Amino acid sequence: MGRNGKQFAIGVLFAFALAASSGCQMIDKLKARDRLNKGVTAYTGKSYDQAIQYFEEAIRLDPGLTVASVYLATTYRTKFIPGGVSEENKRNAERAIQVYGEVLAKDPRDVGSMASLARIYVDMEQYDTAKQWYRKRLEVEPSNPEPLYGIGSTNFNIVSSETGTTGEKIKEMSPEKRAEIERLVDEGIDSLKKAMQIRTEYADAAQYLNLLYREKSKLVAKEEKDQWLQEADKLALNAMEWERKQKEEEAKARKSMTGATEEK
Repeated sequence: MGRNGKQFAIGVLFAFALAASSGCQMIDKLKARDRLNKGVTAYTGKSYDQAIQYFEEAIRLDPGLTVASVYLATTYRTKFIPGGVSEENKRNAERAIQVYGEVLAKDPRDVGSMASLARIYVDMEQYDTAKQWYRKRLEVEPSNPEPLYGIGSTNFNIVSSETGTTGEKIKEMSPEKRAEIERLVDEGIDSLKKAMQIRTEYADAAQYLNLLYREKSKLVAKEEKDQWLQEADKLALNAMEWERKQKEEEAKARKSMTGATEEK
């Protein structure tokens, strides 16, 4: 065989090898989709361990199938029980955090993973880390009120356990500690106000703003206390009214969808 013939033969073999490789990759991708679908079915049926197996196999077959990684992290997050002290429970949280991190390594703007990480850290009572993720999400979605709500509600969780029901613990605080509590209250109030500017009639934000106003009343002079409490009462009433309206609108939407389905 001449030189040209050998080169042609090598080219043909390379083409066959490339085609075979592409064919195997395509088969693996199809298998990965199959495992993903089976994992979703298992997750929906609350067979979480089985779902994890399917999702991990889907990722092995197709590492680029990011949705499988998201489902895997979500399954571990679902298995995590806030306040649980078992080693298995701790591993579920750690594994969820790890996989969400892998998703974000591929797509640093995946706000769903950021939101889930913030929620996990809140549930683990690692509030500073949770707020870091709320802020990262806010950088990507500056017009989304939800991370602002997350910061405000998290700050309330921090300060409410520190001040006491009526503020009785404040007297025992060092000046540094009191200053930190005041900073958190003010930051929370500012965040929730911004959230309510973005989303009108934001009932959940109004409810937490009401609670932070009550925390503020514990920290101010006696002559200012009533003013903060009055504002808190107004917000509580507004939150109740907005929540009622929201439920009515949701009920109308469900009724409308049901009627449209029946007509079909």
